[in-house]
Amino acid sequence: MKVLCCRITIIIFSLLISTGVGFSDISFAEHPIANGYSNPWYVFGADIDNDDDIDVVSAGRLGNCIAWWENIDNINFTQHDLSTTAYYAMGVYAVDIDDDNDVDILCASQIFGVELYENDGSQSFTYHIIADWGFANRLDVEDVDSDGDLDVLAVCCEAPSPMVGWIENEGSLNFTPHVIKDNWDNVNCVYAIDLDDDDDVDVLASASQAGDISWFENDGSENFTEHVILHTLARPSSVYADDLDADGDIDVLATICAVDQAVWFENDGDEGFTQHVIAQAFFRPHMVRSADMDDDGDLDVVGAAINSNKIAWWENNGSVPIQWTEHTITNTFLGATGIDLKDVDSDGDLDVLGAAQFGNSVRWWENDLIPGIEENSSVPVEYFDRFPTVISGALPLKPNFEYQILDIAGRRVDSDNPQPGVYFILIDDQYTKKIVKIR
Repeated sequence: MKVLCCRITIIIFSLLISTGVGFSDISFAEHPIANGYSNPWYVFGADIDNDDDIDVVSAGRLGNCIAWWENIDNINFTQHDLSTTAYYAMGVYAVDIDDDNDVDILCASQIFGVELYENDGSQSFTYHIIADWGFANRLDVEDVDSDGDLDVLAVCCEAPSPMVGWIENEGSLNFTPHVIKDNWDNVNCVYAIDLDDDDDVDVLASASQAGDISWFENDGSENFTEHVILHTLARPSSVYADDLDADGDIDVLATICAVDQAVWFENDGDEGFTQHVIAQAFFRPHMVRSADMDDDGDLDVVGAAINSNKIAWWENNGSVPIQWTEHTITNTFLGATGIDLKDVDSDGDLDVLGAAQFGNSVRWWENDLIPGIEENSSVPVEYFDRFPTVISGALPLKPNFEYQILDIAGRRVDSDNPQPGVYFILIDDQYTKKIVKIR
């Protein structure tokens, strides 16, 4: 067994070397979800029907429609229409907003305001308007007032009252709207996060025509003080926040439309911010997100640009200062607007969901974290039914199986207490091998 294990390990690593594949070298395969869906701007992935896979929600602005697509087998999706009268519907979000253990759907409509489609648990939805805010176009969800339920944040982009606000969840489907800042010209994005590390939820937002990226400091009683991060005429188009440089404080991500850039603002720990460019010639950038796309322990960036017809990701090399390497996921996605990062195929890595307003299309891109290694079908499917298999805790192997766990360097590790990571499992059952990701 020992000699055989070594031989199998050598074969695996020879394959990695011969194909030039490393654990940070990933590729994306495109899969359609919906074509001919009129002018979708945003997309969101969530398990709407509680069957342990990721379904998809989007709104078709010019079609005045909201729909969710049931994930059948990761390739085939069945469309379910929620509304065909959601006029100029744009932003979408899916979450259990009423705390009844099913996933509801929120939508920002430029006519009716912030809408809630309440799921009864059987995917029959009841319609509610929770804030009569005209020209609502983007949403986020967080427990703003720290009372144990989820509140809703929204921006309204145009006159008569362009503003950013939050909608307090009072329970029992009662909601109270609160304005954080009004008369803010073409406010277009909102994101809730504890930016100053004081255990309450602050609000980050951008306003295109005003040229502002600001964060609003929560004093713990939902009184907000504005702090301007950037004031420019270059039209910021989206914001997000995460600890990009892994120094323990929250940095800010943004897209700047008029100069075709994706940027990040480094937090010095006292909410002083230094701007750094991630990408240039990213024409009319519209949205940006961060996540560890290549599973190397640092945060990468994913963005969509309308005029580039492009979704790309920028690999974080983990150094100080950060060096970013651009990888194109697609450059033929006409009018790429919305993205979301979810594990659509439940294989342990993050895939990319996208909406294209000009292409009238909703799609997803499958992340192949370690391409070029085939699944060994001789391992019983009740143990390892996908590649890479993701497990938590003890390995699901029969007690009489003889197996070893090797790390990616070929070193044997403790099979009773493996740490999170990617491993080779060598099984003395027809001398099979398997790659497993433990989290």
